[in-house]
Amino acid sequence: MRIHQTTAKYTDELSCISWSDPREGENVLIIGERINATRKRIGEAVTRRDTEFIKEEARKQVEAGAHMLDVNGGIAGQEAENLAWLVNTVQEVVQVPLCLDSADAEALRQALPLCRQPPMINSITDEPERFRAVLPLVKKHDTKVIALCLSAAAPPQGLEDRVTTAVSLVERLTAEGVPPENIYVDPCVFPIGTGSQHGPAVLDAISRIRAQCPGVHTSCGVSNVSYGMPVRKLLNEVFLLMLLGRGMDAAIIDPCDAGLMARVLAAEALGGRDTHCKAYLQAYRNGKLEPPQPQ
Repeated sequence: MRIHQTTAKYTDELSCISWSDPREGENVLIIGERINATRKRIGEAVTRRDTEFIKEEARKQVEAGAHMLDVNGGIAGQEAENLAWLVNTVQEVVQVPLCLDSADAEALRQALPLCRQPPMINSITDEPERFRAVLPLVKKHDTKVIALCLSAAAPPQGLEDRVTTAVSLVERLTAEGVPPENIYVDPCVFPIGTGSQHGPAVLDAISRIRAQCPGVHTSCGVSNVSYGMPVRKLLNEVFLLMLLGRGMDAAIIDPCDAGLMARVLAAEALGGRDTHCKAYLQAYRNGKLEPPQPQ
């Protein structure tokens, strides 16, 4: 795949928000983030094999609008066993594809054959060992894959290192036969409390990656941006809208946040992703756009 270079200059976040033609008419892929064993309640439920608790988490997210569910079994020493159990448990109650969230190649190797719908792997990076371990699984199972902008050198701090890593990952993956449409580049979201540059760098990276890597998708784990900050919900909502304005294709979020989901629907309608505003109007008819009125 040839990566097109661009000399476009990107101004501040608000002045360059626009919806680009390549994704017009395509809805944002909502990946439900809640089934993650690093969260205390989920971790406890996984440890005690609380099937009904996990099933309810899966049901709630799909009913709220998730198109795919992220599943993470990340408890030290138990990840492979946990991930396989989560895949089987979740698939008993929902039909949507799963996003297998693990840096452990063995956990992925055991869980992938259990998936009934075409899965996604979260994630591959430009770190040599992780790339070599995950790539054969992507190819064997023909999965979608999140390409996380992490290299062996250091975590990304600014725009240019994110874009450089993104281009490297896309070139390497496509050279190995991974279709561009199966690649979801994640610029790597860090908490803004650890550096005020992190928000603008991710926003600009979405724009640059879309310009330089035609045909691939972009994604973000949105809630990472607010870690350690007060009123996290506010930061998550505003950041998500800014990302959607840059053309982001997939969002790992909490779909059970009704306000957040209503804003996604509004952004899709305003940005041309919701043809004839069908989804927005259906949500309105179903009472999902406004909070319930007091009796």
